[in-house]
Amino acid sequence: MPKSFELRAVGRTKLSDAIVDQILEGIRTGAFAPGTVLPPERSLAERFGVSRGSVREALRLLEYSGILDVRTGSGTYVAEAGVSKAAALRAQAALLGEHSPLDLVIARRAIEPVCAGLAATNRTAADLELLRRLLEEQEDLLERGEETAEADLTFHVSVASACRNPVLMLLYDRIAEIMRQDIWLDLRRRSRKSEGTPERYMHQHRETLAAIERGDAAAAARSVDAHISTVEARLLAEVESRS
Repeated sequence: MPKSFELRAVGRTKLSDAIVDQILEGIRTGAFAPGTVLPPERSLAERFGVSRGSVREALRLLEYSGILDVRTGSGTYVAEAGVSKAAALRAQAALLGEHSPLDLVIARRAIEPVCAGLAATNRTAADLELLRRLLEEQEDLLERGEETAEADLTFHVSVASACRNPVLMLLYDRIAEIMRQDIWLDLRRRSRKSEGTPERYMHQHRETLAAIERGDAAAAARSVDAHISTVEARLLAEVESRS
């Protein structure tokens, strides 16, 4: 154990969360470099002043997040990807019982372009009317300097609904639930503060609607994919700025 970093006994509430925080701190400070072997579970429990069960729970969460690599019969190692900000964000989200925004972006990229492409061929007149109205509402909110998160999400949900595929709609409903979680909303709100970002998002929404209106499935899918790429870039920039 590096002398410059000492593990401390933790309080009696949310023990596994406190353990996760300290291990993440050790990784951020460089005390636990990639490939570093952590002390045995029993030793960690003694240093933290907690039960082995609490340590085991914390290690399990960090393994799930891709930060630790638990090798049976060998030990617990800091994974090569363990020092990445994406892995740290995944762990922080898991502590809140939520999902990482960066993982969510990957899921959105897998589903939304398909939904938009199908919407371009399956949409009804009522779908188009709704999408136009939602876009107008977003533009009004943006002009007034008000929060557009829920209006933005409703637009995406409505595009998915217009695809007329019940399975995709069900999957997107779950994605929409995750997009209402605190960690996603907070990171999204921070990322939108970059000059010109809200306006660019609106422009991309208009392009998506235009493609759906003219029945161009390929263009609708490309537009949504480009939008998600923009969102991802802004989220990553925000994650970098917070480190």
